[in-house]
Amino acid sequence: MSRVPTRSFPMILTSFLAFLILMTGVGVYSARFSQGTTEDYIVAGRDIGPIPTALSAVSTCHSGFMFVGMIGYTYATGISAAWLVVAWMIGDYIAWKLIHPRLRAKSESRNTLTISDFITSHLNGNSRKLVRVVSAGLILAFLSVYAAAQLTAGSKALSVMLDWPVYTGVIVGAVIVGAYSFSGGLRASIWTDVVQSIIMVVSMLLLLTVSLIEIGGFSALFNALRSIDPTLLNVFPTDARYGFLLFFLGWVTFGFGVIGQPHIMVRPMSISTSGNMKHARRMYFSWYLIFSLASLGVGLSARVLLPGLIGIDAELALPQLASTLLPSVLVGALLAGLFSATISTADSQILCCSSAFTQDILPEKHAHKLWWSKAATLLTMVAVTLVALFGSNSVYVLVILSWSGLAAVLGPAILLSCYSVRFSARLLLSTMGIGLVSVILWAHIWELSGAINETLPAFVAVSIFVLIALFLIRRRRAS
Repeated sequence: MSRVPTRSFPMILTSFLAFLILMTGVGVYSARFSQGTTEDYIVAGRDIGPIPTALSAVSTCHSGFMFVGMIGYTYATGISAAWLVVAWMIGDYIAWKLIHPRLRAKSESRNTLTISDFITSHLNGNSRKLVRVVSAGLILAFLSVYAAAQLTAGSKALSVMLDWPVYTGVIVGAVIVGAYSFSGGLRASIWTDVVQSIIMVVSMLLLLTVSLIEIGGFSALFNALRSIDPTLLNVFPTDARYGFLLFFLGWVTFGFGVIGQPHIMVRPMSISTSGNMKHARRMYFSWYLIFSLASLGVGLSARVLLPGLIGIDAELALPQLASTLLPSVLVGALLAGLFSATISTADSQILCCSSAFTQDILPEKHAHKLWWSKAATLLTMVAVTLVALFGSNSVYVLVILSWSGLAAVLGPAILLSCYSVRFSARLLLSTMGIGLVSVILWAHIWELSGAINETLPAFVAVSIFVLIALFLIRRRRAS
């Protein structure tokens, strides 16, 4: 596998470090605006404007997966990969329209700072504590794996462009995230996300433009793809075992599963007012669309310009393409964009893990002590680093597993709570259990994820259970 020429290394490293210093500096500087409270550390005092909310959500939601996982998937499958983006966007839009405004308003009225606290706000005593601990434990398990996937994505880029060992990239990412997350909490995460989001989109568009110039334009791109493998131009996926409609609906549900992602849902919780959600939504989807189209284009271009990655690791397509086409200073800039993308997700996930531990698992007397939150952030960072160093190297697999698990476990509970459906602790735990078991069976026992994303059958199973439970509850009350 080709590496960046030695003569270009100093310029690449200098450019890369300059962007990292800028990003880290913004995060650390934001701590000056901290209110010094646990609420500010966890939900940024609920005073974030619509544009930072939107850019932060794009950076957190689509970062490392688009830069590494999605480009690798497009490289392998061709233009049919676009259906994942379309479906995901539809599900995501439904969530922004129907769930985000309600979550913002109700989380403030109930004075809840975490997702576990929000979904149990109608419960009392030991039953509430039990559900909070269980849900927080699941958040810790899934988000730590998810955050590890982001650090893995960044380390892959560094290993290609700078010839660093994979573990070096993981450790560098962990130190940077730990520095500004410890300093400013969610406020620092959002501020850095804004910078990261701009770097991400600009760098992706830059690489796409250079790639298309090298190939000779879109027409030459499609002709080249046809000559490599005609199936790369298939509009519909060829491996949809149960038909395209169910394949598509699976990914729509996957997009709607954003409601189960605590590190993303904390963004609408922190926006200044629910009335600003419409402005944030428009900005979010405009930015997301540009980023997604550029990612798909880069994946297709890489298939033409770097055909040798088949059978090696398609997730290395972007860093290999950048090191092949761009001058040294721009290689460093794009590397910073990719690295920024991965840690912009990891920082939010680590903060959510630490808040789940301090607010939902520890005794309540420690919940409002800021130093506990900061200590938990550092401990979570260490745990995530270990998972990244010794876990799976596939970003795509880790992200899909974690996203689907959280969507199935927490999504239905958040949906019920947003629409004021008050389940008992036993019924809430049952919905979580059914969602988790459904994902495990579908994805890992029956191995049907390639045909239909596991989020769809999990939501169907939980929905059937909820409808039966509501029917029996109403019948009991009527009698």
